[in-house]
Amino acid sequence: MANHDPNTYTIIFAGGGAAALSLAAQLVQSPLSHLRMLILDPDPKDRNDRTWCFWSTEPVFCESIVSHRWNHLAFVSDGTNLHLDTHPYDYRVIHSIDFYRHTHSILEASGRVHVVQASVESITDAGNEDDMATVIADGVTYRADWVFDSRWVAVAYRGTDPRCHYLQQHFLGWTIRTPDDRFTPDRATLFDLRVPQDGVFRFVYTLPFSTREAMVEYTLFSADLLAPPQYRKALETYLSDQLGITEYEILDEESCVIPMTDESFPRAAGKKIMRIGTRGGRVKASTGYAFLRIQQDSAAIVRSMIERGTPFHNRRPPRRYHTFDAMLLQILFRRGERGKEVFTALFTRNPVSRIFRFLDEVGTVRENLLLMATVPWFLFIRAWFAIRFSKRV
Repeated sequence: MANHDPNTYTIIFAGGGAAALSLAAQLVQSPLSHLRMLILDPDPKDRNDRTWCFWSTEPVFCESIVSHRWNHLAFVSDGTNLHLDTHPYDYRVIHSIDFYRHTHSILEASGRVHVVQASVESITDAGNEDDMATVIADGVTYRADWVFDSRWVAVAYRGTDPRCHYLQQHFLGWTIRTPDDRFTPDRATLFDLRVPQDGVFRFVYTLPFSTREAMVEYTLFSADLLAPPQYRKALETYLSDQLGITEYEILDEESCVIPMTDESFPRAAGKKIMRIGTRGGRVKASTGYAFLRIQQDSAAIVRSMIERGTPFHNRRPPRRYHTFDAMLLQILFRRGERGKEVFTALFTRNPVSRIFRFLDEVGTVRENLLLMATVPWFLFIRAWFAIRFSKRV
């Protein structure tokens, strides 16, 4: 790399969200801290635009900015009200503004990362292994040994492969404050299924921050989005009808659309271009969770660059998890209202630790079989035949 050229870097990040900032911060805290890096993003990342949740048994990257954690979860459905002990896991939340400030402070302290507020217009791969990739942003040309592309617009995603399923996780969340005590701060509600399903899997998710303040999200897993007023009406109805809350102040509002698909997202966009984050397929197809998967992927990329000189690592989950995801997506697409039955069976018949290990794609074959034996078997057998022989939705 020609160090005298101000527009030439070892690494360029196209996009400066969770994936790029996580990887850049882990790089500057590794033996590769000397590398010169550039982050290009049109957004200044100066507001709280996301809330990331995950579960873990141990400290993780950015542990210091975890704002809340819960050792107990609630699962609520018609006639079912479970209080679940998550041991040895706990459930954690990070607010994006804290994450942006924390990672940017790490990058600034390193003195090796340049952040430019600009929109990437094009990325051109290297001609051969010894060449550099080219990135054009707001008319300026940059070059780098490696480009990590995490650009993703949170809108409904539709691929073109007829063998794959294309659903979305879409939601509206309000952080509210009530005039009196309404919430149980030590227990988050992972699922409350006491909302009309209307042929689509729907639930409400509540993160209590105190007895009077909580984030309440109305969430759907479906192929199509709702009109904005429908999300608001559903939240108002849930708060009044299920929680008896009619007086509250909305402190913050959050909405998002997350792809839920079993389509493969190729990691390589060229010899010197690697897709990361949502663009790189780091969203769990059957749940929409991504934050911890992004941290694990970032660590694997760093290790691969140190040990092998390339970011393209070989870390892959067992293939069976892709099949499990595809079966659930098939059920949710064809018979979305049956999702209520599936998730109720999962949480009433399994310890939380088994479910989390399954979703983390680290459970043993025996654990997986024990879990799958608890769900409505006829739905999954039918789904397996559909994806095995046609997979057309």
